[in-house]
Amino acid sequence: MSKTNKTRWGKTIQSKDVQHELKRTAILKTAARLFNQNGFRETSLNDLAQELQVTKPTLYYYIENKEDILFQCLLTAITQMLEQTAAIQNTELTGLKKLGRFIYLFTSIFDDEFGRCLSRPGPDPLSNKYLEQIDPLYQQLDAAMRQIINSGIEDKSIRPCNPKITAFTIFGAINRMTKWYQVDGEMTTREVADEMAEMFTRGLAG
Repeated sequence: MSKTNKTRWGKTIQSKDVQHELKRTAILKTAARLFNQNGFRETSLNDLAQELQVTKPTLYYYIENKEDILFQCLLTAITQMLEQTAAIQNTELTGLKKLGRFIYLFTSIFDDEFGRCLSRPGPDPLSNKYLEQIDPLYQQLDAAMRQIINSGIEDKSIRPCNPKITAFTIFGAINRMTKWYQVDGEMTTREVADEMAEMFTRGLAG
């Protein structure tokens, strides 16, 4: 029987590949939490290394730089979001009900540290190298929202409206949550998600 190795980060692992992925994930999760708490620009790699109790050079075995960390956090969140959105689109629900589920899904991502990174207030901290990869995924989300709205207009569950303006309005309202939502506030993320979905679908119902 092969012996397991104990890493300095307190993880028991079976192989170098697993060890590398576990540590990379630990870096991303911790970084996402720090970015959300303190801001991307205000968080340094030294802060991250200190939080993980490793040296700064150790981080470079797993990531290229701070931008790369944010990119990986965004990629993780938006990939999951797109997969769940596709599942919603493939149901037999009316367009209005699909929209309600989409709004609930997008709002409830604030429960997750990676999900909170999806909302990017202010000047974008990513350089073109990363934006060229991540922006098309945001565009896919926008296209999915518009397709759902269009399907609702076609099946008459959603009243006639401009899908582009409607999608921008919904995304804008949800992204604004980064300015006012408190994780330890009076409402849970799921309660806010329910309220958002109910408010928009009631207003758009055909």
